[in-house]
Amino acid sequence: MTKTNREITKSAGEHTRPNSWVDVLSQDVLDQQLGFFETRVKHPAMDRLLDDLMPLLTPHSESNIILLVGATGVGKSTLTRVLLKTLFERFSTLVQDDQTVIPLVAVEAYANGDNRHGFATLYEDMLDELMEPGQEKKAYVEVRDGRMVNRPHARRTVPALRKAVKQAVELRKTRVCVIDEAAHLMRFGKDTAVMDTLKSLSNTANVKWVLVGSFDLYDLVAEHGQIARRTAVLNLERYHLDDKEDCAAFKEVVRKLQAKWPCAEVPNFVAISDALLEVSLGCVGLLKSLMLDASAMQLRNGGKWDPIFLRKAVKANKLRELIRKEIEAGEAKVRDALHGDCLWDEKTLAELSRRMEPANV
Repeated sequence: MTKTNREITKSAGEHTRPNSWVDVLSQDVLDQQLGFFETRVKHPAMDRLLDDLMPLLTPHSESNIILLVGATGVGKSTLTRVLLKTLFERFSTLVQDDQTVIPLVAVEAYANGDNRHGFATLYEDMLDELMEPGQEKKAYVEVRDGRMVNRPHARRTVPALRKAVKQAVELRKTRVCVIDEAAHLMRFGKDTAVMDTLKSLSNTANVKWVLVGSFDLYDLVAEHGQIARRTAVLNLERYHLDDKEDCAAFKEVVRKLQAKWPCAEVPNFVAISDALLEVSLGCVGLLKSLMLDASAMQLRNGGKWDPIFLRKAVKANKLRELIRKEIEAGEAKVRDALHGDCLWDEKTLAELSRRMEPANV
């Protein structure tokens, strides 16, 4: 009797691996792991950044280009989700009053291998978010030598798409555009050209641009005074082992993640939060990656915890050293360029505050 492929595979598996993932993990367990994967923890460093950011997003602030930077694994993806949720709630009244309004647009500047025409894809994604109808049928228009020139779809250009975006954000009364993975913008062209494009759209359409990405984003504004004038740089800070408040905040993050642990046997991660802070370089995202890998090993082991899982989940020394060097180089790059770091130290500010007190009448 001929065996089926499935029977042959199962027979081979019995000799090479005692239990497959399918045998060990029920759908319920997989759902628990998914729930842990989707857990997002809002923490003090994120709250501080959002508190600094929100005043900059008021319509008449002249900080029209805002860079949200941070270390790899610090939690920028979670920050973006929290920011979008916060802005959505903030703009909900506008949408209720006028359903044609789209006050918030979020896109990703993913790398597509085409350095010359990267903005075309970005503009098309923005038009999709703006619910601009019939893109595939439109003949886009651009201004050339003072004349309006129609462009058929097959030959639509970046300037034509830019004009369409400008018209769409004006029509939809868009207030904020968030671009995730914004460091990829630097592959679209020269730094000055990229920022001039955003500054021009900001000036003509009154849109705030929030660019989220690595420390390399700062290269877009470095050495360009006109752009720097309109830009604010905010850093999602990591936590530091030599700071008691940081240690306490990080411990609370560990506690919240531990509460969502997908196995019945829950390791006491809180008891070693200081060691976890050190090994994750104070980055909540790196902590989450570590705990995800450890939980996957525990699930694979039928839910039984083994300390070796923790060691295997931690980044290898060389990889961790690479990440550390990259983080420290990035922090050095933006040092003294961050929102709130200015000419006045605490002593000077105290003196200025004293001089600003109302005179006794």
